[in-house]
Amino acid sequence: ERGYYRGSGGYRKNVDVASVWAEKQVFVNFEGANQTTRLFVNGHFAGEHKGGYTGCTFDITDKLRLFLDQNNFSVWVDNSPDPNIPPLAADFTFFGGLYRDVYLVITNKIHFDLLDRSKNGIYWQTPEVNEKKATLRVFGNVINDAKYDASVTVTHSVLDKEENEVGELSKRLNITAGGKGSFDSELTIKDPKLWSPENPYLYAIRSRIYDEKGNLLDEVSNPLGLRWFSFDADKGFYLNGKPMKLIGANRHQDYPGLGNALPDDQHRKDMQLLKDMGANFVRIAHYPQDPAVMEACDRLGLLASVETPIVSYLNETDAFRQNCLEQQLEMIRQH
Repeated sequence: ERGYYRGSGGYRKNVDVASVWAEKQVFVNFEGANQTTRLFVNGHFAGEHKGGYTGCTFDITDKLRLFLDQNNFSVWVDNSPDPNIPPLAADFTFFGGLYRDVYLVITNKIHFDLLDRSKNGIYWQTPEVNEKKATLRVFGNVINDAKYDASVTVTHSVLDKEENEVGELSKRLNITAGGKGSFDSELTIKDPKLWSPENPYLYAIRSRIYDEKGNLLDEVSNPLGLRWFSFDADKGFYLNGKPMKLIGANRHQDYPGLGNALPDDQHRKDMQLLKDMGANFVRIAHYPQDPAVMEACDRLGLLASVETPIVSYLNETDAFRQNCLEQQLEMIRQH
């Protein structure tokens, strides 16, 4: 169609497995595949995702054959035109297939929720930020995939660039077997170092789960930039209470000879080129892009505007609407 193939393609890989996985929970995480993705493990269907520009995670624990040294993974990706999946038409090529990283993720039976359309199960907001203090809210779920009830402690440490702790949260959770427990807490950071394009200061949120004996069960780290912003129809954009002229460009994720299948270093290079030419802003057009792009924006000091892949045309069906809402929810939770 229009000079390039749009249809299904298959991938197969034999993956080494270890017997210790019998005591673990095993997931497959796709950063992006265009546009309908189906995963099979040892011939058993493990999950499906619709949408080519956001990630997804599947739990494959019960599909593994731990008595074999290798297990077979099959992935089918189809970028055929689908009236219920945006984008329906646009001025860029809808390359198909696996074009971003795929990870095998192995956790303990008690772990942060990886199946809630998220990056790693931790969410955070900054309800209030000013030059004197910042309020940080951290929330999410802990999953107990063990066959026994468990009492755990969830901690969140905020670390500055020198890894000094500037704030800590802690919550005790009692979680039934096969259930989940929620955490939602706030802390205050005094005299915060504010993030800006001139000084892209990043803290880190280190989240951990401990069992009753103090053993570490799970740990993830996320970047934290403290800033506040506003738009005014007459005066323009304000960051940290100061007016700022947004200077930058749009950026697509394709490259000559590679299509969309760019290595992370190329994504980071594009963001560095924007920064080097004097930009403080990038429009991520017309769809959520690789996590490496967002990481580079945070680190280099580029304000980013990310959008869902609804371009040019709409389809007035419930299925199209629901897919649009799902992609928007995934975009917000992952980026």
